[in-house]
Amino acid sequence: MQPLTTKELNYINDMLGAEDLLLRSAANAARQGAQPDAQQFLQHVQGEHQRRFTELTHLLEQHGAVAH
Repeated sequence: MQPLTTKELNYINDMLGAEDLLLRSAANAARQGAQPDAQQFLQHVQGEHQRRFTELTHLLEQHGAVAH
């Protein structure tokens, strides 16, 4: 596995920030939601963004081990 370029690292960092913002926004909206269907959907959205955030973090950890 080759180390990530600076451009790739910057792109992933931007993606991590976006996923974090989206998952926190979905979590906040789900807590405030009055309709159970909307609340359930927003919890699902939160979970999807959490999964992507975790995958990106894992990718960086894998490449960090390669770079050291």
